[in-house]
Amino acid sequence: MEVLEVVVHYGTTVHDVDQVPSGDYFVFVLLPWCSEKVEVKTDNDLVELFRMFSENGCTRIVFEVEDKPYIPLPPEGPSAIPNVNHELLVDNYQNLEWSDFEENELNYLGDNEGGGFEGDDIQEVGSEAVEQEHDNIVNLELFEGYQSHEDDEFFSDSDEENNKAKLAKLIDGNPFKKITGGEIEFKVGETHDNYAIQEGINFDKVKNDNDRLTYRCKCKGCPWRIHASRLIDGVTMMVETYNPNHECHRVYKNAEAKVTWIASKFELLVKCNPDIKIGVIADLLRDKFKVNVDAQRLYKAKRKALDGLGRQHAECFGLLRRYACIVNVCNPGSAVHIRLQQPEPTFQRFFISFEAQRAGFLGGCRPFIGLDGCHLKGPYGGVLLSAISLDANNGLYPLAFCICEGETLLSWCWFLKNLKLFLKYPTNNSICFMSDRQKGMLGALKIHWPNATTRYCARHIYANFRVKHSGQELKKLFWKASKAYDVNEFNSIMANIRDVSMDARLWLNEIEAKHWSRHAFDLSIKCDHVTNNMTESFNSMLGDHRARTYLNLIEFIRRMVMKRFQERKEECSRWKTEIPPNVISKVLKASKESRILRMINAGDGEYELIEYSTTYVVKLGSFTCDCGAWQISGVPCSHAMAGISHFFGMVGVSDQISDYIHPSLTKTSFLNTYINMIHPIPDQSRWPQVASASIIPPPIKRQPGRPKLHRKKEPSEKPRETRSGSVVCQACKQVGHNKRTCSKANQSNKKVLLNSNRCAQLQRKTQSQGSASSPQPQTSAARMGSVWGSNGAMVGLSWLVHGAVSAVADRGKEFSESAALAREEEWFRRRVSCEAKPVEL
Repeated sequence: MEVLEVVVHYGTTVHDVDQVPSGDYFVFVLLPWCSEKVEVKTDNDLVELFRMFSENGCTRIVFEVEDKPYIPLPPEGPSAIPNVNHELLVDNYQNLEWSDFEENELNYLGDNEGGGFEGDDIQEVGSEAVEQEHDNIVNLELFEGYQSHEDDEFFSDSDEENNKAKLAKLIDGNPFKKITGGEIEFKVGETHDNYAIQEGINFDKVKNDNDRLTYRCKCKGCPWRIHASRLIDGVTMMVETYNPNHECHRVYKNAEAKVTWIASKFELLVKCNPDIKIGVIADLLRDKFKVNVDAQRLYKAKRKALDGLGRQHAECFGLLRRYACIVNVCNPGSAVHIRLQQPEPTFQRFFISFEAQRAGFLGGCRPFIGLDGCHLKGPYGGVLLSAISLDANNGLYPLAFCICEGETLLSWCWFLKNLKLFLKYPTNNSICFMSDRQKGMLGALKIHWPNATTRYCARHIYANFRVKHSGQELKKLFWKASKAYDVNEFNSIMANIRDVSMDARLWLNEIEAKHWSRHAFDLSIKCDHVTNNMTESFNSMLGDHRARTYLNLIEFIRRMVMKRFQERKEECSRWKTEIPPNVISKVLKASKESRILRMINAGDGEYELIEYSTTYVVKLGSFTCDCGAWQISGVPCSHAMAGISHFFGMVGVSDQISDYIHPSLTKTSFLNTYINMIHPIPDQSRWPQVASASIIPPPIKRQPGRPKLHRKKEPSEKPRETRSGSVVCQACKQVGHNKRTCSKANQSNKKVLLNSNRCAQLQRKTQSQGSASSPQPQTSAARMGSVWGSNGAMVGLSWLVHGAVSAVADRGKEFSESAALAREEEWFRRRVSCEAKPVEL
């Protein structure tokens, strides 16, 4: 036999089961499994309820007892009863019970989620709707003088009227609405947050327990006061009495601005900017909420917000399987690979590339891929590996991404292996990879792409080169050698480097020229890039998203690429020529440089171009030039432009120039690159469920020592700006240092110290000679000079010198025969006349 705990609510209080209220009343029971409230009318209803509660496993049943509303009696006398048969005189009148009364007159939507009144105010109850018992017909003319209560009467504070039962019933189906904007205002029957912050008051909590709250303003003499009590639902607090008048000044150091409140207001800001300073949060609190908060609370609030960010980072790993599934559903053919560590499914690596990216690369891009990695700033760290290519307009074309534990040989092997399997690039076609000479990357390329050519970023090479071989001359020669299209020009530059430094030439000879100099690049790639700036540019585009969760970072990249596909497709439709804009700018630059060349036409599209003292041969039929720029870049050089202009004339060159540009640098290739699209992905709530174990986050690795706020800069980068520009020296009035480190002040101080030491030596010599003949008492000036001189102090120099001179004057008569003493005395007199003002330190 099941045992149920029976609780009876009568009005807003709890009564014992044996305490039956007097008079007529209604009995309701709330069904917790469906949030429906039913009325108990008979014993059979009660037995059925007990059976339903037992079947649903409930051990507690709550009865709500409510008084029947007051119905005024009809006036006595035959004149007040015109209709003896008590027939209803209103057309289409329907007998209404209490539930029908609420539903029809107050637009009550029931206890379902989101139900409530339509509008913020309670509608006025009409005088026609009157509650009746079943099967009773009432003549409404009997109530001709009756008027229903107004809304504010339901919320009266009077103790004489007991409307709590009605109020509880009325509010039970009317959830309080939270104000999202505007000023906060307390109203009877409503509750709001942030009121103390808005009004600038501190609460004196007279009563603060589970059943009642009584707050008043902490300022002495202020009449503001509010009292609230708990409703029968056991959760909601209702305002019963409220005095909104304030007679005190605003409080800016508000005690109600607690850590939790601050964290809730700036949680999103801190999550988007984990490195934000607490001073910024303090300024925002002061400007927006007019609150001054101490630094300790700000630190705790920021930490609380970051704890929530850490939970978000941990939760995102459990969604990676569902994300991989929805990517393949919305973008068939895409590659999403997740590598887990065993025995528990712990995250290790994540690879993603869309089918539209693969088709665009194979259909329109040059076979040139830049590889790089950037560190992620979230609590789990990691590195984002990326493969970036170039389109026909030299725009960035993201190809694939990978989140892994670090730039190691194993992680690069896993990334490049998945990239090779996904691209299905023909093995007999040429392809080139640009890198920063990371050891793990180079080893992985040799394993999985053995036939590919590799280039090293010249900027990274020079950063290592300048460590031992610095200087502007070597820097200029290095970059000239890296950008040289002609092997003869390259050899000449290397000879110049040998003349400057033989060690520098030997250092560069250790790196094969095909990795860093243009003249040795593969001619089939049609790209003359010597740096890996395209991947660096992509990393900078990520910005603060590197601190977001892995899933948010991937989604940001996907949306950015998806948007760029469509924007560039629309951009290409506005081009009026077959040549992309960036290629046109190169052609125009080469055409302008060709005007200074001397040309000799050999016939059949072959020309001899003379530039200063150097001669270049151009063959239009084979698309070659002796300078090598045309073959490497795919765009005609200045020598080729001179021959093309002569061959077709200045009028026809604009129509025929596209025939001399490589097909991978045309509008057709650009369209083939972006002809496909990345389909959007629905909201996370619509992702399919995956029947597999949830992925566990990787362990958090913390480096020893204090975390570094700034990355280590290379020697070629500009140092961070310091505050030296705002410091003004008080001695020399120059910026950049203070008087303690001023070189001019230090020189003068050294002279003063030397002079003070000489004064001290002279005084000691004078005293020793005087004591030998007839000792006399020292003057005050001499004693002062003795004290300051013995300490070697540099302040009060005038006192010291005057004291020494006075001592010499007192003893001068007795030692006038000494010529050396007379010379020293004369020197000190001249020194005193020159330095009348004391020296300040």
